[in-house]
Amino acid sequence: MNTSTESIEKDLARLLTAQLEKHAGDGGRSPVGGATDLTRDLGLESIQIMEFVVDVEDHYDISIPLESLSKAHTVHDLALVVAREIGAGG
Repeated sequence: MNTSTESIEKDLARLLTAQLEKHAGDGGRSPVGGATDLTRDLGLESIQIMEFVVDVEDHYDISIPLESLSKAHTVHDLALVVAREIGAGG
């Protein structure tokens, strides 16, 4: 598994797009990328973000501490958290 931040960003964008399509069936939404803000751009609520984080944790077989999420507002921010957790041994 490629663990570069860029690769993780792409994985997260793909996972998030799949979650959005599953819940809203919204294929007309703007593409998700590193600069996409989870709440401002996508309008996600806390429960939706937590569902996404669970998907990310399952995908990478890691556990993300809640305090790490407090400043993760964009896909890129979350990719940095994931990269740090992978580097820490998951």
